[in-house]
Amino acid sequence: MMSVLFVAAQKQTNIWYFGSKVGLDFNFLPPKPLNNGNANSTEGSSTVSDQNGKLLFYTNGRVIMNKQHLLMKNGTGLQGDLSSTNNTLIIPLPGNDSIYYVFTTGAAVQEEHQFQYNVVNIKGDNGLGEVIGKNYLIEDVIFEKLAAVKHCNNRDVWIVVHKWNSDEYHAYLLAAVGLSAVPVISNTGLVISGFENNAIGTLKFSSKGKKLVAAHSFLNDAFELMDFNNSTGIISNPIVINPNAIPRDISFNGVYGAEFSTDNRLLYISANNSATDAVVLYQFDITSNNGAAILATKQVIYQSSDWYAGALQMGPDQKIYMAMWKDSAVSVIENPDIYGLGCNFRYNKIMMGTGKAEPVQFGLPTFMANYFDTTSNPYDFTRTGNCSDLNVSFKINRLSGIDSVKWDFGDGQLSQLLAPVNNYTNAGFYDVRLIVYKVDCSGLYDTITRRIWITDLTSFLGPDTSSCNSTLQVQLGINDIEGANYLWNTGAVSNTITTTGLGTYWMDIEQNGCIIRDSVSVFQKPAPYVNLGTDTSVCMNQGVVLNAGNLSASNYLWSTGETTASIFVKSIGEYSVTVTQNSCTASDTLKVTWGDCEVFIPSAFTPNGDNRNDYFGILNGFAVQNFFLQVFDKW
Repeated sequence: MMSVLFVAAQKQTNIWYFGSKVGLDFNFLPPKPLNNGNANSTEGSSTVSDQNGKLLFYTNGRVIMNKQHLLMKNGTGLQGDLSSTNNTLIIPLPGNDSIYYVFTTGAAVQEEHQFQYNVVNIKGDNGLGEVIGKNYLIEDVIFEKLAAVKHCNNRDVWIVVHKWNSDEYHAYLLAAVGLSAVPVISNTGLVISGFENNAIGTLKFSSKGKKLVAAHSFLNDAFELMDFNNSTGIISNPIVINPNAIPRDISFNGVYGAEFSTDNRLLYISANNSATDAVVLYQFDITSNNGAAILATKQVIYQSSDWYAGALQMGPDQKIYMAMWKDSAVSVIENPDIYGLGCNFRYNKIMMGTGKAEPVQFGLPTFMANYFDTTSNPYDFTRTGNCSDLNVSFKINRLSGIDSVKWDFGDGQLSQLLAPVNNYTNAGFYDVRLIVYKVDCSGLYDTITRRIWITDLTSFLGPDTSSCNSTLQVQLGINDIEGANYLWNTGAVSNTITTTGLGTYWMDIEQNGCIIRDSVSVFQKPAPYVNLGTDTSVCMNQGVVLNAGNLSASNYLWSTGETTASIFVKSIGEYSVTVTQNSCTASDTLKVTWGDCEVFIPSAFTPNGDNRNDYFGILNGFAVQNFFLQVFDKW
């Protein structure tokens, strides 16, 4: 059985969809391959889950698919491109629990080069989501590069793009009131122009939001490492590094993907340099902030001609995942904070196993960088212990940056402790509110409300049960619990299952930090006894009694339609009975044939045509096999 993964990173990134309709589910350890996607993409894509790691929706920049893998209402006609490095990005509107912005960019060699956004209301269409605004133009001629990171207030979000035929980076701020109309513009000195494919390559923030890297492919074949001020949106101190040998085969794109280590000290760059160097994975130590010194730390982590280098993306398990074009698996950097080969690169570690040809393409999903920084996660809290505990301990997910807090436990009791324990009187649902007064650039505070469940249930799966066969549907004794995750010993994560056999089944319910378990045994009921005996015979003038062999059953049904424990028959044929006892049934069948009975032959007959004694011979129904007759006179 697979284990559920509870990691410190935010669960909004726990489901990925990319490539040829494949994906990864990080709610399992190791991540579980998925093949139920319904949106192809050669390069970019984006996915978002809820705070419990359950899929909300995903997009390839052209369409938006809901959590049922169906087209979201109004979810067609987006202006992203399937062959754009970072073609789309999903960002929740700050301070709103239902609105998401879906940003898109075009591709270098395509006609559509705009930077646009779309608006999704996840509560629309009965919770499946609805696109309520589409293709709002932000800028023309912006393509291939799109990245996002939190403002220093840890609430608003910076959306950054690169302008074509320019050295300008444009940073737009998404706040509760919407997207800023005017960007913060930064010049770095490296103009991206000329051959349009020069714009190919990723744009990626470090998880702490202090560094930004851009991969500029083809003729530039360089990565640009910059500082980012997440308070002002200004980009500064650009360093341009050419990791590949010059000259090289310019028909290959060169640098393409990038990702920072979890501690933000190391930078990984993927490159596609030639037919013999189709995949090169570099590692650099960027702590010196000096171009020459950084280049001197270059490590070749992996090199191959099997595929073509694709995207690099941090996972919620703090490992870096690598795509290779037309591959059947995803490769993994197991320990990305370790310099050199100790980073433990694992080639083709996760086989997608879908039976699809070339399931992995160039791209992996694009996410907001802060999702992968546990020290900058939005403030949140959980409870601990058993879900039936009345004394509830609360824990804040991180204590850094906190000045003070206020708790309202939903039962009239308050606290200002960082790790309080509240004594509830009764079971039920309580809306617990935490106000965190922060020490950051904003001077603002965060309010977090969670509904917790204190249950008085000791058994929610019901009593042990039985089945007349090997399958039985076992259901939770209550409706779906708000904010709950479910885990059965079969690996299922729904609140109901259908058993695949007899035995004991248990389920864990996890709700905002508490866990409760119940089990139920499913055993086989004995079939009722039924026995008609061996096949028998019958004489027409005598008949025979057929007995089911069970006098205590609740129901009998014979093939004759009779409903008694026994029946009397005078004819040959096949007879069956179905016996019901304790809701289970059993059947038996026998054959009745003509038998050897007392023979009667008349001593005289009167063949005068009056239909009385007109014939002479053996009377009644007999199965006569041998017959010998002698006629004598009176002497």
